[in-house]
Amino acid sequence: MELSKALDSLPTTCLMVIKDGKTVYEYGDPTEVSYLASVRKSILSLLYGRPVTDGVITLQSTLEDLGIDDVQGLLPRERRATVHDLLTGRSGVYHPAASPTGLEALLPERGTVEPGTEFHYTAWDANALGTIYERQTGRRVFDAVAEDLAGPLGFQDFDPARQRLLGRPEISRHLAHHLFLSARDLARIGLLVLAGGRGLVPRQWLTQSLTPYAKNYGYQWWLPRLSQGQAFMSIGNFGQFLLGVPERDLVVVHRVAVPDELAIARNNAGADVAIQGVTHSEFARIGQLILRSDWA
Repeated sequence: MELSKALDSLPTTCLMVIKDGKTVYEYGDPTEVSYLASVRKSILSLLYGRPVTDGVITLQSTLEDLGIDDVQGLLPRERRATVHDLLTGRSGVYHPAASPTGLEALLPERGTVEPGTEFHYTAWDANALGTIYERQTGRRVFDAVAEDLAGPLGFQDFDPARQRLLGRPEISRHLAHHLFLSARDLARIGLLVLAGGRGLVPRQWLTQSLTPYAKNYGYQWWLPRLSQGQAFMSIGNFGQFLLGVPERDLVVVHRVAVPDELAIARNNAGADVAIQGVTHSEFARIGQLILRSDWA
């Protein structure tokens, strides 16, 4: 099969394709638990659905309203950013993040962009969203993942003790809530979104989350437009991808397993970790092979 040959040439450790709720293609070990990198941000966005719907978190609250500050202080303009701005990548806050993304050099100078006006992908936004979630709800993010998602969805490989805060607190107070999941448990997240939340995530929240606000970006979800229709996607460093194509009732999970010690070194020490990953363009080719196949 052309798809299998393509994967053999890449450092892919697992690929799962779920069509109409059934696994139609599997490559590698779907039970291997590994670092999700920035895919964590989309999962955090799902957790926001219930407290926003219940009025516990207000999207128009500003960082100043919420008492959110950081090492050496946020700028007056940055304090005007709202929760909605952070969710949509338009916070205008370019304070250094506790853990690197590799994209920091692309950010504008601090204080030059009004919140809510320009999209720039940052880790700081997601990290601060984790802090806000915990302060406003009184729940740890990892407990919410376990109780609101892993338990109800029947995760098979979830280890609460393996989830961890990573980053350097001397750079930013807002550490990253990093998740370590298997491909088959991540696929359950994709199926949840595809099914409209199944009552675990309010349907209206998912509708808002999957609405493009800027550059095909919703609430911490990428929203590519495919020939098959609007898709949703979460992307993590080194080749972590979760893709959903509602028009095809299709979920695709792609993983490149990263050893825990390397993930920790990269986030806690800012180490330039050499990991052979799968690029966006390489995954796009994999996606095209899947979408052109008879079985998907």
